[in-house]
Amino acid sequence: MNNAQIVNPNDHKVVSFHNSTDFGFTPDMGCMYDGRPINGKGGSAGIDAGETIILPYHIGKLLAKNLAKRVLNTSQAATIDPTGVPTGVPIWSEDQLETRANSYITDLYSEEKPIAQSQTELLLAKVEEYKAMVDKLIPKLEVPEQPEGVLLPSDEVVYQDKQEVIAELEKRGIKHDKRSNKSELEKLLA
Repeated sequence: MNNAQIVNPNDHKVVSFHNSTDFGFTPDMGCMYDGRPINGKGGSAGIDAGETIILPYHIGKLLAKNLAKRVLNTSQAATIDPTGVPTGVPIWSEDQLETRANSYITDLYSEEKPIAQSQTELLLAKVEEYKAMVDKLIPKLEVPEQPEGVLLPSDEVVYQDKQEVIAELEKRGIKHDKRSNKSELEKLLA
């Protein structure tokens, strides 16, 4: 069985998109991808005249095509004959559109294809990323080492039941009356 995947060779390309027009390319004109505006270097929505940004191929190609349509769409509205049918010629051909769009993008390089990961692997990678971020942002507090067997006030042991107290008393070799209640036996440990 052949497990080869058909992959678009442009999936990992990175391109330079240059707005060589004399006007800003705004989201209203098509400077968007998947309904989200693309921001220029200044951080505002749209790409200013003469500005160049680096984008993944598919986003750059769509923006170039939208900008080319905007540039080529300078003709007057088509006239309508008496029967209501628009007359005129197409504003652009596919070849004109492709040529104009290609003038706005330049291939820079291709990234390596990432290794496929499961959702669990992605989430665990995020856990490691957040852990590294916390370690970097929050300095580690130096805790002085304490000799083994010595209890500091902050290390006070809380016993869950009377049996644990009796076990500790026997471990330390302290004489006690097993019939006493838990609080009285805890006093012997202090």
